[in-house]
Amino acid sequence: MMKTKKTMRMVPCVLIAALLGMALTACGTAPARGAGDNVAVPIVGDWFVSDDSGNGGTSTITMTEIEEGGMPAWHFAGEITESFEWGFVQFGFELDDSMREIFTSVEAISFMVRGDGQRYELLLPSTIVRDYGDFAVSFDTVAGEATRLTFPLRLFFQPGWAMPVGRLRSETVTALLWASNYSIRPGAFELEIWDVRLYVPEGTEVPQQ
Repeated sequence: MMKTKKTMRMVPCVLIAALLGMALTACGTAPARGAGDNVAVPIVGDWFVSDDSGNGGTSTITMTEIEEGGMPAWHFAGEITESFEWGFVQFGFELDDSMREIFTSVEAISFMVRGDGQRYELLLPSTIVRDYGDFAVSFDTVAGEATRLTFPLRLFFQPGWAMPVGRLRSETVTALLWASNYSIRPGAFELEIWDVRLYVPEGTEVPQQ
């Protein structure tokens, strides 16, 4: 089920360039087990999309459920405009109580992506961040190429303009949120996301969904 939310951010979430290329990246489908003794937990939730219309912007985004390799996938497309100076779109899902409980043990996040050659961000909204300066990591895509990206939580940082709140505390994370990068302004975008996994230590108790 798709939910539509109007704006969630007042400013763009820009990451320090030094983070680029630090993600663990591999092509194809990742195994059920991650590095070390970690195991993967498929994430569940209702996806939503949001745009900058609440800030007077005219950026657009549509979401379509498709299929990739026999699995449900989500196709996002639209256009970023500069009617709002920091035009943006976002898409993701809020963590329900059971997923938030699992997230307290998460060591890495992994997902499949088919991109358009542009840069995007993955943000982790948190209850302790009050100024939209969410912990985030940037990633580049290769046009038309399906790739698995894996990001350890230690690679997520607040942008330089944010009020620092210390280290990322996984128990405060409320959602997973993909966003257009400031470099896509103005311009069209197209992205597919599927098979989102949370890597937790082996033996972690996983609540029933």
